[in-house]
Amino acid sequence: MSHLISYQGLSISLSGRLILSIDQLAIPFRQCTLLTGRNGSGKTTLLKIMSGLLKPDAARIDYQGLNLSWRQAKPYIQKDIIYLHQQPYLFDSTVFNNIAYGLYRNGENKTSAHKKVNQALEWANLSHLAHQPANSLSGGEKQRVALTRARILSPSLLLLDEPTASMDSESKQQTSLLLQRLNAEGLTIIISSHESHTVSHLIDRHLHLENGHIEELNSASRNNKVTPFKTTKNTHINE
Repeated sequence: MSHLISYQGLSISLSGRLILSIDQLAIPFRQCTLLTGRNGSGKTTLLKIMSGLLKPDAARIDYQGLNLSWRQAKPYIQKDIIYLHQQPYLFDSTVFNNIAYGLYRNGENKTSAHKKVNQALEWANLSHLAHQPANSLSGGEKQRVALTRARILSPSLLLLDEPTASMDSESKQQTSLLLQRLNAEGLTIIISSHESHTVSHLIDRHLHLENGHIEELNSASRNNKVTPFKTTKNTHINE
């Protein structure tokens, strides 16, 4: 099986305590992986290392045919891998501007960026919130905005840390749908979650962290059916 990225000899200690000691971790293309483990097991630490936000004590990374140190790989992975915290940071501006930010930063011209943002808003069923202040949104809406902002940058790998935590059932359903659509579009996703039942239908692979080591658990075959949103009046979703 071909892999998007793999890590060898990944280790890190924090405050004198060994957090991670992983001999090998390979991430297959276009799969959705569930990452579980008890609180303090190192799930967030691992995701931050994978996204280039936290330097490990040691690691070798195979990416795009290159065998790299973490420092050498950092520019590549920070460009191609996006990490979303369970409480995503949104700028003090409108939903539209939040989603457009990454495009502007990458040098996209205004006309092209606006077209992409409007398409992304429709894709996520967020068009009705385009001009709302992001800080006025519910937790579920903020997570959907963050997912849409990530998608518009076309990452190779999306790392999600407890993406449905503290949401009501409707928000969990809508967020789960966006994740299902992202994976159906070919995006590789890793989801760290204590609520595996909310994403079980998405999962191809289950990894579990314990005592600094990672093991693969058996996963049931998922249902690939994409369930449409329960649309409300004056909203429309392109399938």
